Amino acid sequence: MADTKQLLKEIEQQIAVLAESTVSKYKKQAIKDGKQILEDIKANLIRWTTLLAQNQIKVNEFEWLVNSDKELIKMKALENAGLAAVRASAFASGVINVIIDTTLKNVAGNSSTPVPAGS
Repeated sequence: MADTKQLLKEIEQQIAVLAESTVSKYKKQAIKDGKQILEDIKANLIRWTTLLAQNQIKVNEFEWLVNSDKELIKMKALENAGLAAVRASAFASGVINVIIDTTLKNVAGNSSTPVPAGS
């Protein structure tokens, strides 16, 4: 598995790319909100990623766990900047997908035991 700091850094970079491509007018606020999401779930994400890398949970279980935190997410900076709640929520979903996709890429790409596709 990739080192945790590197994984978190890569997720932050992908959040910035997502912000630029989806809400470029509000990029600064979107990145702030995205980093806050990552900070809010970081402890759980590290634990779940470790379990996934050790094949103690399946990919679909990892995805479910990350998505279970979706209800806790608030896009405060984006909504305060005037972005409609629906678009802010769509960005939050995108951030969750970035977290999942980037983590799976890192775990599957660096694990000595490959994570089976569709698990």
